[in-house]
Amino acid sequence: MRYAAIFSLLLAAVLASAAVYGARTWLLSERQQLVDVLEEEEKRQGEAPRDTIVVAAEQIQFGERIVQTALMEIEWSGAIRPEGSYAQISDLIIGDTDETVRFAVTPMAVGEPVLSSKVTEPGQRAKLSTALAQGKKAVSIRVNDVLGVAGFVLPGDRVDVLLTRDEFVDVLLQGLKVLAIDQIADELKDNPSVVRTVTFEVNTEEAQKLVLGGNVGTLSLALRNVGSAEIEQIARVTIDDLSDVDVADDLVEARLNEIRNAAAQGVSDDRLRELESSLGDVLADLSAKLDQVESKLRELESPNTPVRGQLVFDNIDDLLPPDLGECTIGVIRNGQRNEYKVDRTDLEKEADVVEEAVSE
Repeated sequence: MRYAAIFSLLLAAVLASAAVYGARTWLLSERQQLVDVLEEEEKRQGEAPRDTIVVAAEQIQFGERIVQTALMEIEWSGAIRPEGSYAQISDLIIGDTDETVRFAVTPMAVGEPVLSSKVTEPGQRAKLSTALAQGKKAVSIRVNDVLGVAGFVLPGDRVDVLLTRDEFVDVLLQGLKVLAIDQIADELKDNPSVVRTVTFEVNTEEAQKLVLGGNVGTLSLALRNVGSAEIEQIARVTIDDLSDVDVADDLVEARLNEIRNAAAQGVSDDRLRELESSLGDVLADLSAKLDQVESKLRELESPNTPVRGQLVFDNIDDLLPPDLGECTIGVIRNGQRNEYKVDRTDLEKEADVVEEAVSE
């Protein structure tokens, strides 16, 4: 009986020692596996190649030589890279000899990616021809301080070209891009200066018009808004148009706003009658012309009309509808008469505002 108890104690001690040893061995094994996994992950991350892109480390001007100190590599985490970009500086600068050097063909700001379209091929000099779009040409015209918008036209701007000849002015071309002024093609230039020549990017037909226009008349420039892409409906301006009194569009709009505000706040009956009278005269004139046209049409449709198959009028103006463009309004104030050239569309808007004010 005593031997059985001793044997049981020895067996329990052996089993306990085996359990402790097994648990310790399992824990050490799991720890080693975790350390191996972490080391492998760190090793994999350390060896993984970084996706980089070459950008300008400082401002680069047109025609400037591309050197290593003006570039830097930054990490690029995007899935899509800019077309023509460089991953390493060594891909861009492959040597410092005349046969391998590159030049900038467009200005680049700090942090801007360097693209193949913004630099020349190895050994190629930066010339204006490299900055031209496909199928475009460069044409220069001579200007002075007045015709060149007092020197405020700079590379990268867009302008309209006006042609003056004999007794009229036409808008020859709209929205031409300025490539250079004098011998400067740097789009980062922002200081106005009086220049003698302006170079444009044009197609063949536009180049022909510029050359011919410079020979038959005087070319002038009109600077456009930097974001303007509007194509205007233009008309020839002659000496006769100089006698018309034009009003700036912003003043016309301001006048309409004034009438709207006056109508909203309440105006005197005398002022409303004055506005009604000035507008009524114009509308009455339009109505009279329409009545004349309708009357002649009724005469032609009458079965008693002696002439058939051929229409005869004393004046060609009788066939034309009333002019829906601009009109001249005469205003007499304090014994003086002033004439104003007003767009009929704006006039109709003003008439609607007055009519609403009267009805209220």
